[in-house]
Amino acid sequence: MITSDEMLSEREFPASVVFVGGGVISLEFGHVYARAGADVLVLEALPQLLPSMDADAVAHLQIDSERIGIDVRTGVHVKRIEPANGRFRVIFTHEAAEHAAEADRIVNGAGRVANVDTLDLAAGNVDHANGRVAVDSYLRSTSNAQVYVCGDAVPLSPQLSPIATYEGDIVGRNIVEGPKHSPDYGSMATSVYTVPALAAVGLTEATARHNGSAIEVHTNDMHEWLSARTYAETVAWSKIIVDQATDRILGAHFVGHAGQELVNIFGLAMRFGITAGQIRENVYAYPTFSSDIRHMLGHA
Repeated sequence: MITSDEMLSEREFPASVVFVGGGVISLEFGHVYARAGADVLVLEALPQLLPSMDADAVAHLQIDSERIGIDVRTGVHVKRIEPANGRFRVIFTHEAAEHAAEADRIVNGAGRVANVDTLDLAAGNVDHANGRVAVDSYLRSTSNAQVYVCGDAVPLSPQLSPIATYEGDIVGRNIVEGPKHSPDYGSMATSVYTVPALAAVGLTEATARHNGSAIEVHTNDMHEWLSARTYAETVAWSKIIVDQATDRILGAHFVGHAGQELVNIFGLAMRFGITAGQIRENVYAYPTFSSDIRHMLGHA
């Protein structure tokens, strides 16, 4: 298999690609290849693509991914990969049956392992497993408090460059000032840069309901809204989760509709305690995608 590193340096266009794993890398590159004309198959072991994302948001993205020709299989067990007529064959089980798929490229989309093997962490009494180092609330190694960790080796956070930068800033401050600063991941927005993009911040609906608080869930299919029709969006969908008792935003999820930009407004609100009512009452420039926010939150 190859990884996204090799994909970015390829000189020839493959006519067919199989992605093992249904995460961010597979979907983003899968959209690139499918829109360029390749046959794309995504094989995911779990029942849902992007398992940490809101299930409804992922369902909308999957439908549109399949619309552009991406074949998605979930609940798959990949048994082996073998050469086949100058190409590659993937043998996998799906729905209790064995299947085979041939392709020019097989891509590892099952996740990254932090590159810590050459650091000789055992000599520093730093426990680690699968590229991850257990840390306390100040990002110190739990086995050696003199060692701080940031980036892909932190097991608490997604492996994303802005989060690594954020953690690096906290580590630097803790080294200089002593262990005083802890990361807060709750209001950090993330995006999957498919076309349309999926963007999210905060809790999924399932997690919010599991936590037991009374919530309001504002779900909108915006496909026929003026802004969506103006840009001929194939998907325009949002879900905003609000705590009934405090009117605070608990989570926001978008597919299309410039969600990768709008999600930052909700992340800002979550971090600084801006309520859903205050977001709804704000006056936004019009016509913009942002001006639809008050309607997403139920404004008449």
